[in-house]
Amino acid sequence: MYKQNRAATPVIATILMVAIVVVLAATISVFFLGVTEDVNEPAPNVADTTGEFEPGADKQVVRITHIAGDSVPVEEIEIIIRASGPGDDLPLEARLVDLPSDGFGTKIDDTNIEGDDFLDQGTDTDDQIIVEEDSNIWETSDTIQFVIAVDADFRDSPVNSDNEADTLEVIIIHTPSDTIISEHEFTP
Repeated sequence: MYKQNRAATPVIATILMVAIVVVLAATISVFFLGVTEDVNEPAPNVADTTGEFEPGADKQVVRITHIAGDSVPVEEIEIIIRASGPGDDLPLEARLVDLPSDGFGTKIDDTNIEGDDFLDQGTDTDDQIIVEEDSNIWETSDTIQFVIAVDADFRDSPVNSDNEADTLEVIIIHTPSDTIISEHEFTP
């Protein structure tokens, strides 16, 4: 009987041709179907922040200071604030959005707050600083500062026990990448 020694070559050639066509089709579809547009840019690396919460007798001030890492444009930041505790009116949650873009002294108002309205929108803009300088960039040594209204009362002797709060959580999110870049929990 006669044996053929070349049977493997046509099969391997066919498999290689199919593999090349599949790889080319996948590569071309990524560019033509726009799959690359859905890929998020990486979040900035805010390596270190420090937080401070002062529940004073007349105002409750929150400060988050950028210590080290990448700079972040203010318009790419959202801040989630959660207050919880034994009070009947708690928990409360608000989100600071569409942050002011003109720098120092810009007042937080209704357009910047989503969710529960427990952030102070008073006339004292010195307490409502998003970025201390006119650069509109949250960078090393810059502080984000805002005031919690007594709707979530963290003072030693709350005036209304329905608002008595014991935990404040502040989360800063980089919106283009939907990533948490800073998170602090305060228990005054």
